[in-house]
Amino acid sequence: MTSTTYSPRNYDIFIGIDVDKKSFAFTVRDHLNMKRSKKIPADSAQFCNYIQKNYNDQKVICAYEAGPTGFYLYDYLKEQKIFCLVTPPTSIPKAPNEKVKTNKIDSIKITEELMAGKLKSIRVPEGAYRELRNLVNVRENYAYNRKGAKQRIKALLLSENLYPLLKDADIKWSSRYMKELASIQCSPAVRIRLDMLLMDLEYAREQTLSIHKKLKTFCKNNKEINEYMDYLKSIIGIGFITAVSILGRIGDPKSLKDSREIGAFIGVVPRENSTGDRINKGSITHLGNQNLRALLVEAAWIAIQKDTELQQFYYRIKKKHHPKIASRVAIVAVARKLTQRIYKVLKEKRKYIKH
Repeated sequence: MTSTTYSPRNYDIFIGIDVDKKSFAFTVRDHLNMKRSKKIPADSAQFCNYIQKNYNDQKVICAYEAGPTGFYLYDYLKEQKIFCLVTPPTSIPKAPNEKVKTNKIDSIKITEELMAGKLKSIRVPEGAYRELRNLVNVRENYAYNRKGAKQRIKALLLSENLYPLLKDADIKWSSRYMKELASIQCSPAVRIRLDMLLMDLEYAREQTLSIHKKLKTFCKNNKEINEYMDYLKSIIGIGFITAVSILGRIGDPKSLKDSREIGAFIGVVPRENSTGDRINKGSITHLGNQNLRALLVEAAWIAIQKDTELQQFYYRIKKKHHPKIASRVAIVAVARKLTQRIYKVLKEKRKYIKH
């Protein structure tokens, strides 16, 4: 895992990098206001050679934005003992009236924020946890495709007024319902369109089941991950998918600092704007992974049905808010409470025991 904090005073050279498919645009600065910008091909070895050739006797820190280019540059720099941060794009401030955006300008911004000590690092998964994240991403993609196929089928049924022809339009996508859709009477073009959408849905369903099995096998074959999975699944409301998604996103639990870090990572902590003795808290930040947040909220709904303590907590919070938002606010509060349990079982390496 990468460190999430650093002190600028411990480094001599600061390098902000804008990474794309073909090139590295980077800006170099030091404490004496030296500034140098350069662009080279997207070659980790060439970039590292540049650093070693020009700043071999100085302490160097690099940073670049997380994105589609992944972690290959981070991995290479780590192997060469060069400290690197992979920072979320939200860490780089952007002026409201900003009209010009270039790779060079982006690299300068990253360097300036790096020198100021303002950059935060994402949690870079390593080893088996990175493999797990890749598998979790695959499952999420097919789950998303499955949901999208259902939505497109519903839209077609609505636009062609086919719902009246179905015996039970509200049935939950059972095999009987699928057969009915496959035989419903409609025009030739609509029939072709519906059949192709049904094939999309079936393919997404099969792939979702396939990756689910692969995830189970992967976890079972990795002793450490399998143990963490057991700890997580001992928490009421959390099943296999939620547990594996948590581990796939946060990576190695040994790097966790506190329960609030998990809440912030998922995006269920409230916004705060406090000055002096005034503490103003608002809605949740919505930062972090949206799919994981949805899974945790779903786990919270299950938990309040089976856990008396959480159920009482839910209704206590619900009573304090306007009826229009009470349920939503209360269930998010329960989800946030679940993050405390998640942190506890992962850090203490034990199953959850209900008191």
